[in-house]
Formats: sequence, structure tokens, C-alpha cells
Amino acid sequence: MENSKKNRFEEKIDRRKFLKYTGTMGTALAMGKLSVPKAHAVETKRMDMTGKVHILGCNEMTSTHGYWDNSTKPVLHMKSGEIVHVETGTHLMSKMVPGATIEDWERWYTEVIKETKPKCFFYPDKKTGAEKKVKPAGHHHLTGPIYIEEAKPGDILQIEILDIQANNYGFNLNPPTSFLKLGVLADDFPQGKVRWYYANTRKMKYEFLPGVEIPIKPFPGTIGVELPEKGMWSNVPPGKHGGNMDNADMVSGSVLYFPVHVKGACLKTGDAHLAQGHGEVNLNALEGAFKNITLRLTVRKDLKKLIDWPFCSTPTHWMAMGFHTDLYKSCQMAVRQAIKFLNKYYGIPKLEAYAFCSQAVDLHVTQLVDYTKGIHAMIPKSCFVGSQFTEKNALLIQKQA
Repeated sequence: MENSKKNRFEEKIDRRKFLKYTGTMGTALAMGKLSVPKAHAVETKRMDMTGKVHILGCNEMTSTHGYWDNSTKPVLHMKSGEIVHVETGTHLMSKMVPGATIEDWERWYTEVIKETKPKCFFYPDKKTGAEKKVKPAGHHHLTGPIYIEEAKPGDILQIEILDIQANNYGFNLNPPTSFLKLGVLADDFPQGKVRWYYANTRKMKYEFLPGVEIPIKPFPGTIGVELPEKGMWSNVPPGKHGGNMDNADMVSGSVLYFPVHVKGACLKTGDAHLAQGHGEVNLNALEGAFKNITLRLTVRKDLKKLIDWPFCSTPTHWMAMGFHTDLYKSCQMAVRQAIKFLNKYYGIPKLEAYAFCSQAVDLHVTQLVDYTKGIHAMIPKSCFVGSQFTEKNALLIQKQA
């Protein structure tokens, strides 16, 4: 009995179980053993009675490796206010399936590095401290880009996360330092390992160890819009486009706001997270794929004076974000963004907003492994009890004059 439990812990879910959970066809696609017929349309639509719902599947025609490139042809066109159900794949173009080892991951990621390293870079940004350096695509797998017809540079894209349905498996890994030295304690744990887990999406939890369970709280590890400059930009660091934010508070029921940098905005998402604490540390959270993430995409032309950086709303909080190569400066950025929002949206003088942040705002570590480290400031809506604030405390940012 003990040996059985130990084996279950080591593998969590093997390839036979994977067949049981996903079906033979899905497995063949994920493992690259079945090609998608080229006759299939890149864009798959399902029109409801209002004609505003789309479905975007994930395959080699509708997705990319972990990079941003505004010359990538959109795979779906939508109008502002419409809804899309997006399927995402597991990492490394869906090769990461239960049973894959750290040696498999290293071999597959080496192929991506060879393909993208000569032409892929960190996106340089003085605001985040990121410098332009040769950097291959991330091992993430991104579905998109999605083109929103009304979106123009200077607008704000409002992204409502209406629902997330995760697949029933996920992995966590730390790479061998001989291959990639990544993670907060890379020197302490030089050996690499992939850990697979079966995610019970009915009970919304999974067994980490015998007798140890972790709640499932799915969210998009990566979601963002294309960057303004031409080129191939690694998905590793988040920035003004959103991207690889790894923000565990961006769950279903949240609303994201991103400045638009190119015509159409061109949204991509992937890097599906099933569970993560505040502060991703060993490189990965529990990561897998989404059967679908349902998004309503709306172009806001009234928010230009209020928002100039990725921002988020939840039913209970406003979320101001900071990304910088220096964690302290990430904190400063998040606090400055919070002060700006409190001042412009609620009318609180900046000096008093500064004091409010010290008394009521929680600073959460987003992640510590993606070059530009993340902090998000959680502004509680419950503090604004006056009748003059009632409409301002809604999930969506109130329409601005």
C-alpha cells in the first residue's frame, strides 16, 4: 500500500490515465502524433442568436511559442463587446503531457531555443528596467492573436474573464542549473525535476502529497496585447503589454485593462495556471491547459486619462501592478499606480492616497522568476462606503467623462 502511494505521488498521472481523462484523439494531438488537417479553418466561429460568440481552438495554426510579434497574422477577428471561448495548450506546443520527464522538457525546449534565440529578445523598457538582450521564446504556448476591430493605439482594452474550465492535469518543474539557472533558489536545488498532478476540477483541488491537498484556482499565466515595436519579443518578462504576469488574483470574475499599442490590439493568452501562491519561485506554478477561457473583449476609449499601464478589477479589489527587474522598484511602481488611480477615480488627494496605501492596501508578490519581477497592490473597494462611491465600486470601471 505504501509503495502504491509513493508511486502515485511520484507520477500523479501517467499516460494511460491521460488517455482516460482526455481521450485518444486529444492525446494524439497533444503529443504531436496526429496532424491537424490543413483544410480546417483557422478561425472557428459559433454564432449565438445575437451573433456575438466565437470559439478559438488551439492548434499549430492558431498559436505560437512564447513570444510576441506584431507582424503575426491574427487568427480571429472580433468586434468590441463580443465574447470568445479560447482553448489553450500545454507548454512547448502541447508536447508537455503526463509522463513527460525533465529530460523530455529539456530536449523539446532546446529545439525552441535553437529556433528562436537568434531573433528573439527581451523587450527593452526604461520603465521596467528591462534591457534588450538575446533571449529565446518562453516555453509557454500562446493562442492568438485576436484582432478587435475597433481597437486603436491609445485605447484601453477591457478584458472580462467570464469563465475558466481547466484540464485535469498539470505539472510543476524546476530546471537543472546545468541547462538553465532559473528560480529563486537555483543554487540550492541544481537538480531538475518535473512533477505531474491530477487536478480534480469537480472538487477544485489536487493531491500534492499523500494527505496534502492544494485548492485549484485557475487563471491565465499569460494574457496580453502585442507590443508597439516590430520584432520578436520573449514572453518571459511581463510589461506594458501585460503578458507573462503570473498573477494568481486574476481568476474568473476579474476584469483586466491593457493599453492598446497596435491596431486591433491583437490579444494572446496561454500559460494556463491551475494553482499558484503569491510569489512563483521555482520557475513554474501548477501549469497545464484550459479547455476554454471565456473572455468578453471591449474597447474603451474613455479611460486614456485614467489608465496607462496594465490594471485589474475584481469583485472586491482594484489591482495596480508593478513590473521591474528590481523588486523594490516594482513595489514603488505598484504604489504609484495605486495613488494615481485613487486620485483620478475617487478624487483622493495624492498625499492622502499615499497614506491610504500604507493603511489599507496589501502588496502581493506576483512572481520572482520572470526577469521583470511583479508586485500588485490590492485596493479594497469595501473601504469606500460613502454614497458618492456606490457606482464607482462596481466590477467594471465606471464610464469616464
